Amino acid sequence: MPKAGNRSDEYEDASHSSTHVHKETTICRFAIADGASESSYAELWANLLVSGYCFGRFGGMQIHKSVFPLSKAWQKKTNGKNLPWYAQEKLSSGAFSTLAGITFRIARDAESAAFDAMAVGDSCIFHVRGDSMLASFPLSNVDEFLRRPVLISSNTANNAQLKAFVHSWSGTAEAGDEFWLMTDALACWLLTRYKEDRSVIWLIHKLGGERDFNHLVHEERRRTHREGRFYLRNDDVTFIRLKLVKGK
Repeated sequence: MPKAGNRSDEYEDASHSSTHVHKETTICRFAIADGASESSYAELWANLLVSGYCFGRFGGMQIHKSVFPLSKAWQKKTNGKNLPWYAQEKLSSGAFSTLAGITFRIARDAESAAFDAMAVGDSCIFHVRGDSMLASFPLSNVDEFLRRPVLISSNTANNAQLKAFVHSWSGTAEAGDEFWLMTDALACWLLTRYKEDRSVIWLIHKLGGERDFNHLVHEERRRTHREGRFYLRNDDVTFIRLKLVKGK
């Protein structure tokens, strides 16, 4: 959903998924990204990052090699734009975005699924089992959202130190486990509410679809925290909910 008061075409987050079936293993990838509003064509850059991840272009920790062809694609799509000088100057600085992605490798007849994930910035992935949050990646504390996140830039010159800020995570999951991918405002909201009352997990479990999700976002943007701020900051929000189900 876009920010309250914004049109749908002003939404600058992105999400993507892919499934590749091999003889003995199925590989499923999911990714979200949050384009920085202050940069040019951030929604385009966010979409290139999530699609790049889901097509397997973010192997290992060689992020510079992964980003380079995506940067070229962004430049190709934005070149030749007839912009005023100040917008052209902003364009030359590049677009910026977070990225969080998770890959499941599921062997035929397996009782569990192996996964690995990567993240840059403050988009998060949560591992949930029943009413418990087993893990929060890469951030686990509300205070961490107050810091300005390191972002991936479409201008490769801005990514010189990026490798040091790539977070990785791996593990295994059981049938019935859920994984929730959320961009920063929604992730911060979940950690805030979970700290106060763990039943927020069931509030999300009960969401029946997009209409329920939209209603939840509208309500939480109006709900006032005891400190005087709103529980859910008015920002673009993106949510992917995954549930592992044992095959028949």
